[in-house]
Amino acid sequence: MNKGLQLRTRKGDETVHPKICVPLMGKNREALQDEWKQLKEKTVDLLEWRVDYFENIRDVDLIVDIATEIQRETKRPLLFTKRSEEEGGQAVSLNENEVVQLYEAVIANDAVHGVDIELRQQEKNIHHLIEQARNQKIDVILSYHNFTETPSALLLEEKISEAVVLGADVAKIAVMPQSKMDVLTLLQVTEKMSHTMPIPLISMAMGRNGMISRLAGGLFGSALTFASGAQSSAPGQIPTADVEQVLRILKRNM
Repeated sequence: MNKGLQLRTRKGDETVHPKICVPLMGKNREALQDEWKQLKEKTVDLLEWRVDYFENIRDVDLIVDIATEIQRETKRPLLFTKRSEEEGGQAVSLNENEVVQLYEAVIANDAVHGVDIELRQQEKNIHHLIEQARNQKIDVILSYHNFTETPSALLLEEKISEAVVLGADVAKIAVMPQSKMDVLTLLQVTEKMSHTMPIPLISMAMGRNGMISRLAGGLFGSALTFASGAQSSAPGQIPTADVEQVLRILKRNM
């Protein structure tokens, strides 16, 4: 029954009209409820639960229950993410096997529409979770984040290709530019890879230098952009209303 995140693969030279995703970062159930209630009147296509901010991250039953509630109350696809500290997430007490068990639970209970798994995870765990998610028709994003720099175009292309080969439903790259040239590198890679990939691509440059990629990424083939709600989950995220306005203008004139 789950139809995944419903992101589109680029067709030819078309402009992609990216969907807007807003992170939920509350530390407890009440804070999360406040966050999603504030988004009721916003044009938000997806929600991402950044569970690494959740104070009871070891309570798997509670997490499954809250994820189910978010879906029921918001009527929006839900992306489930436990971001590692190495890739910009919060420090938590779970080891990799425990993270896998957490993902298994939300997948098995059909509590989410998609999960974000970092490419740094062990390949056997990636394959296992992809198999579990496919059985439930839940999308898997395989992601690479670099909060320090923008690697070479070649390395970024390799990360995207790795996600495709491993069986991702969506590939994601996020980098930290040190200059406007770094942003161009990210956009050039997005333009090139989105033309040939069999799956949707999400890309962004973070920080002040990279804000343009969050607004105009769809022109280069990025299928999703992240905007800030009550809180920002990464440097350079722009408030939802501003992103909505810019995307509406671009769509009307493209």
